[in-house]
Amino acid sequence: MRSRSPYACAVVSFRSAVLSSLCLARPLAAVDNGAGQQLRYEERARAMTSQAIEFAINGSQDTIQDTLDLWKLCDRGGVHTFGIPDSAIRSTELYSSTTLCAVNTSKVRIMPCVTNPLTRHPSVTACGIATLDALAPGRAALGIATGDSSIWGVGMKPARVEQLREYIVAVQGLLEGKEVTYQGKTFRQHWDRWRPSRRVPVYVACSGPKILKMAAQVADGVIVTMGFSDEDVAYVRSVIAEGCAEVGRDPKELDIWWNAYVVFAPSIEEAKSKSLGWSMSWLAMTTMEGKRIPEEYREKLERLTLDKHDISAVYANPDRHAVLVERSRELGIHDWLLSRSPQIFGRPEDIARRMRELAAKGMPHWMFYITGAKEARTTLVQNLTQGVIPRLR
Repeated sequence: MRSRSPYACAVVSFRSAVLSSLCLARPLAAVDNGAGQQLRYEERARAMTSQAIEFAINGSQDTIQDTLDLWKLCDRGGVHTFGIPDSAIRSTELYSSTTLCAVNTSKVRIMPCVTNPLTRHPSVTACGIATLDALAPGRAALGIATGDSSIWGVGMKPARVEQLREYIVAVQGLLEGKEVTYQGKTFRQHWDRWRPSRRVPVYVACSGPKILKMAAQVADGVIVTMGFSDEDVAYVRSVIAEGCAEVGRDPKELDIWWNAYVVFAPSIEEAKSKSLGWSMSWLAMTTMEGKRIPEEYREKLERLTLDKHDISAVYANPDRHAVLVERSRELGIHDWLLSRSPQIFGRPEDIARRMRELAAKGMPHWMFYITGAKEARTTLVQNLTQGVIPRLR
């Protein structure tokens, strides 16, 4: 980032894998603390259900060493979950990275964020996430969706929602020791020397009503990017309620995380000039149907996100969010987009105040995606862990 202010705007992932990480990691025995560690994590999970404000960081990766420092900072600072991307075209390999995170942290939950149903067979994903949970007992979660840069970045099309559902159900069944059927083939895992201690929870990233309804029926939680106005939130909850009603499920069983950006700056207005506070690309992904987009804005939204499948534009440009602010002003949709933003902007005290307001609306769990160079990402996490979280405890 250009500014070097302490509030610089930064917008907030097996055996051979374990062996390759030992030069950076603590011994495995130092992490696998057995029942005591499991109990501490479960106590923390129960605290979440009582509407405690919790944060997840979904981290863009550079070098392993740089990312390792960020994981440790989150672990020390009270971040609940660290998301590690699954995009071989732009990040380090998923399960090598999650293994390294597991052996170098002791509290933070570790989540592939997010994987997809196309690049791995469900037996491979079930084995990977179960092994991660064995390395970090009770600290693994599986984030999944239809496929983002790992898919379109290599010229593939995202999975259909029905395919994602079948994949999730297969992975869950394998983790429970069941025989499953996937794409017409029936099989089970033959883990004869060990068994997973639990079924790792599955979270689905959702940006539209069809995938959200499916996730409400089969997943343990959702990561939602569908707008954050009162009307948006009511719509999200209505879709969840409808999906749960169809399968006889209590909507309260679903753990809802809201996915946005946290933008630190010396003032709220300055933060607004640098970011809209959430990702509009998801509104234009696949389809705009059911996403509460007025007809007169659809063509403009498509123009706003015309480069959404350009990896260099989306992930490599440190000024990406300022570019979208300016572009949205030129297209005349800036105020509409800002009205649907959670507006988590400003100084740490401003952010803490805003988080209390959102929690009072029943939105206590937030995932922040972070980009930029190491310095910018580190500054953001420091502001969150040293400036915001202490104000909320």
